[in-house]
Amino acid sequence: MAKTLVVYFSRADENYSVGTVEVGNTELLAKEIIAKTGADEFKIAPVEAYPEDYQEAVACATEEGNTGARPEYIGDIDLAEYDTVFLGYPIWWGDMPMIVYNFIEKHDWNGKTIIPFNTHEGSGNSGTYEALQAAANGATLKGDGFNMTGVEARTDSGIAKLDSWLNELGF
Repeated sequence: MAKTLVVYFSRADENYSVGTVEVGNTELLAKEIIAKTGADEFKIAPVEAYPEDYQEAVACATEEGNTGARPEYIGDIDLAEYDTVFLGYPIWWGDMPMIVYNFIEKHDWNGKTIIPFNTHEGSGNSGTYEALQAAANGATLKGDGFNMTGVEARTDSGIAKLDSWLNELGF
């Protein structure tokens, strides 16, 4: 029997455009996908938390990107029992966060279907779906992915757009 998993990384605390939040923008979308599809959940949570302050988090993420760091995350999940994986992340300076690359690189993606989704503040998917396809060797990306601004992810109309996308995918 086919099983679906939602894997996501999201950062709460002080965020661009939405202020200080308890739940990150990408997590809001992930939770809606889980609710609508009945999928299992794995949140990529860093071993070392990112700073709460936005500018400090920017500096940390910039350093990770510049050095190609692969921050460690808490726990893991065996992808063997899953056929379809929704993979969600924020866009950080034109790319997926380095912690997401770490997750991707630690797993065997052969025969898996990945459905990407992301939040951003003006950069769309920033070419990350192509980077995801290259990093998740052996996987097939389904559809065109889904992206929306963090501000819109916090609205009823944003969630309605997400639900419409899920319906188009057959969920």
